[in-house]
Amino acid sequence: MNKSITRVLLCALIGIFWLIPAQAQDNDGIATTVIITAKAGHGEDLVKAITDYHHWVAKFEGHFEYTWYEILTGPNTGKYAARSGGHNWADFDAEYDWQKEADAYFEENVGPYIDSAQRMMTEEMGDYMHWPENFEGYTHFNVENWYIKNGHGYAFRSGLKQIVDTLKAGNYGGYFGFYSVASGGHGNQIQLVTGHKGWSDMADKDPSFTDLMTKELGGEEQFRAFMSEWAETFKTGDNWTVRRMPEASDYGK
Repeated sequence: MNKSITRVLLCALIGIFWLIPAQAQDNDGIATTVIITAKAGHGEDLVKAITDYHHWVAKFEGHFEYTWYEILTGPNTGKYAARSGGHNWADFDAEYDWQKEADAYFEENVGPYIDSAQRMMTEEMGDYMHWPENFEGYTHFNVENWYIKNGHGYAFRSGLKQIVDTLKAGNYGGYFGFYSVASGGHGNQIQLVTGHKGWSDMADKDPSFTDLMTKELGGEEQFRAFMSEWAETFKTGDNWTVRRMPEASDYGK
């Protein structure tokens, strides 16, 4: 495997990954996510190798714990996403005496099955999160890239805050979080992540987003005007669905 790819993976995966999203916690809300392409015909080998690696590395204090996802839709269909969240920035500066041993193990046993990898770091947008108390039963997550237009940051966040506050107050049945892309993406990029208990859970909620916002704003005409104006502050990009892989995310606990 290309040495630069190996370095990216070792730096990212031997430390600590992204969904399941973290609830209220005492940290900076930083996550690192790696999009991984397995070598042709070696997807199952990669999953087995990373599962074995997780069980092996679990004995070391300070190891990062990654949740693995299979990407089911979108431009990266068939690839894997590995995420470790709930970190402080200082976590990425920590050094341990076991890291060289872990590097060697990973490079020998996992690296041969990886074709390429891309890393991204995100930061929770604390005022724009609406997650359940726990994620038991949540198996699928949708991710969508949004790009805030230059000069529209305040208007975008003001509108988004009104939407999030309205949904929370109305006991909206869908769960979501917004994350600012800190590196590995584009300027003014954020990600909207929604959690679901399978495909059927992606259906419209009752009351719906439209119902709650229409009531909050005083009518359908006001709702349409608000959404039309707010939509001018950003544009949307790629979106995809991932499925959590519990077997590859198990650290033997």
